Amino acid sequence: MADTAYYTLLTSLPHIDSLFNSRITPISRFQLDRRLSMLPQADRDTLVNIENLLHWDHLDNDVDEERLIRLAEKLRQQIPSQTLRDLVDWRLDMRTVVSALRRRHQGEAAPTQPKWSYGSRYEYIRSHWNAPTLGLAGAFPWIPTVNECLRTRDHVTLEKTLLEAVWKQLEHLSTRHRFDFEAVVIYVLRWNLVSRWTSYDENKAESRFRQLVDISLGEFRDQLPQV
Repeated sequence: MADTAYYTLLTSLPHIDSLFNSRITPISRFQLDRRLSMLPQADRDTLVNIENLLHWDHLDNDVDEERLIRLAEKLRQQIPSQTLRDLVDWRLDMRTVVSALRRRHQGEAAPTQPKWSYGSRYEYIRSHWNAPTLGLAGAFPWIPTVNECLRTRDHVTLEKTLLEAVWKQLEHLSTRHRFDFEAVVIYVLRWNLVSRWTSYDENKAESRFRQLVDISLGEFRDQLPQV
């Protein structure tokens, strides 16, 4: 797709100003998908793969963990852009970090499986399991806040902290990508964050978080003590 075509698509999309100050999404998903139909099929397929990798709300709690890891690796390899592969790795690493912190908070020992989670840091996390921040405070400065939220069961602040971390990462990437396919993906991912925040229900926050953690834990969730 020519750069001018990406420019045309992106300039047709309403600006996303902020995350937490938004009350509604700047454009409906139906209208967004209509605009995205301007993309060639290969780009649309890549975008679908990325959204499937990063958004798991549609998954059942009894998802096969090993199959999901294999699928994530397969979909990641099909992403042609190194920038987007790095973004996917960062998001999967983030998910693995949260899962590890949750499991450790529940008293679980370091996992023993060769591939127990997603992304690129699961082996490092295993070897730093007993470190308060898993040795990753530099890469993920929100870890101490997550630890405190888990300790106090403050699921509202926890979810807001994680959403804000992703938002900042996308903002950082957007400074280097203005009118290319990466910029389109960044826009869609930011739209997804706004959609999630504006549909946020405080009474459902704990339930949703636990559901996503259960998906990340896979077979281990049944071994955890109930609290």
